[in-house]
Amino acid sequence: MSAAEALTFNAAWKMPAVLLFQIKSANNKSNLDWKTNLDTSILYKDTNPNTEKKTYRTLDQERERPGPDTIVALDTEFVSLKQPEIQMNSDGERETIRPMSHALARVSVVRGQGENEGSAFIDDYIAIREPVVDYLTLYSGITASDLDPRTSKHNLVSLKTAYKKLWVLLNLGCKFLGHGLKQDFRVINIQVPRAQVIDTIEVFYLKSRLRKLSLAFLAWYLLKEDIQLETHDSIEDARTALKLYRKYLEFDDAGILEAMLEDIYKAGRATNFKPPRREDREKELQRQSTPPNSTAPNDCGAKPDGNGNENGGEPATPARKTGGITAPTFGAVNVFGTPSKASSPLPK
Repeated sequence: MSAAEALTFNAAWKMPAVLLFQIKSANNKSNLDWKTNLDTSILYKDTNPNTEKKTYRTLDQERERPGPDTIVALDTEFVSLKQPEIQMNSDGERETIRPMSHALARVSVVRGQGENEGSAFIDDYIAIREPVVDYLTLYSGITASDLDPRTSKHNLVSLKTAYKKLWVLLNLGCKFLGHGLKQDFRVINIQVPRAQVIDTIEVFYLKSRLRKLSLAFLAWYLLKEDIQLETHDSIEDARTALKLYRKYLEFDDAGILEAMLEDIYKAGRATNFKPPRREDREKELQRQSTPPNSTAPNDCGAKPDGNGNENGGEPATPARKTGGITAPTFGAVNVFGTPSKASSPLPK
């Protein structure tokens, strides 16, 4: 049989099959010696050295060698290859026959520790061969030109190349940190042991509330940062998840994690678990501001004091109490007086 015939599959009459044979003496035994000879060179190669305004810097082979003690922050973006098929059932309810099909479009991996903590060493855009029906730009930030080899200004690689980088990190024992990683792993089609996963959607979660918090809300409340204002950026999201993990370590070390979670959920109920829009907050501040005092006599018989202020130095208009929810401030020392661990490396 020729190679062409053996490797060509006509689904009408021939389907591929895999037969696996195993020596009986090797049953239930695993040989992991191959991990000691793992080729990690792909992590140190810049596959697109001509990229302008790079958003990443590859690992230094001499000083940055990932291993079981390494934490990397991961985030991905997807596009849609197939729209969901929905039909109305006999009860008049919408029923999904086939869910939307996603494809990996961007992978960003950020250093989780060291002197370059927070900087990306992988930021790959994927050259997708199948037709894309929806780039989901509002949520992914991906446009058609980003994935087109003729117009893309990014580090455009094959899916195999992007997958292999993550596969190498996985088999080196690295811990993957992110927010809502279950969805990322599912679309990437990679299985990561629970011991190698740090998910901020889980560490900032009260099971009794039955609601998980978004990355944007946690960033606004705990970090006083506004993210995802116009669209999503996977490097920004990965870096934000890393900062949130730092906060989690601070709270846990100080023994105030449960109290902080209660405060977070309380603020979430007041804002419908969404960070207030910036323009809304500016209007609220303007509305709550106190008008300046007037030096002219008023019509109520109040007399100015010796400094020219009416009502004996009291404001002409009573100051309103702030009614909105504002994000707390955390500095080098947290609000409970416990030293911050922001300047110390992540625990190994």
